[in-house]
Amino acid sequence: MAEDTRVICLNLCIAVPLFFVAYYMVASLLSGAFKISDFDGKMPFDFQNCCNIKDDKDVATLLSLLLTYTLTALIFIIFLRKRIWDYAITIGFVHLILSCAVMQAFPTNWEWWIAFLSSVLFMALFGEVAVRCFLKKKTQSASISPQENVIT
Repeated sequence: MAEDTRVICLNLCIAVPLFFVAYYMVASLLSGAFKISDFDGKMPFDFQNCCNIKDDKDVATLLSLLLTYTLTALIFIIFLRKRIWDYAITIGFVHLILSCAVMQAFPTNWEWWIAFLSSVLFMALFGEVAVRCFLKKKTQSASISPQENVIT
């Protein structure tokens, strides 16, 4: 059990910074795509100015949230292959805590909550389903019946 805890902590020490690096990469790319001149570094944490489809910066903030969770789910499927739901919820909780700390407020924007919770839920469910399908295929291809073994 101590070995599992050590591995989980090590994976979290890699997964959390990886998530925020991916978030900043996506946010900066979308800032460039939407020609936003004032990228202040708070975009990944900005729940106050999110989800207003009339403002390009708000659209970029919303898209960066959604795309980052999707991209990170794919990365976790490739590298972690276990307990994706656990990492998704943990990273979502860390993101919420850091967002509250950076913005110095608690999110009351219901559109942000819908986008945030659906992103975390998507990351957890999509990650788990993809890993289960991958493991199922892997175990089916690895099991060879004695009739198919023609070596002897």
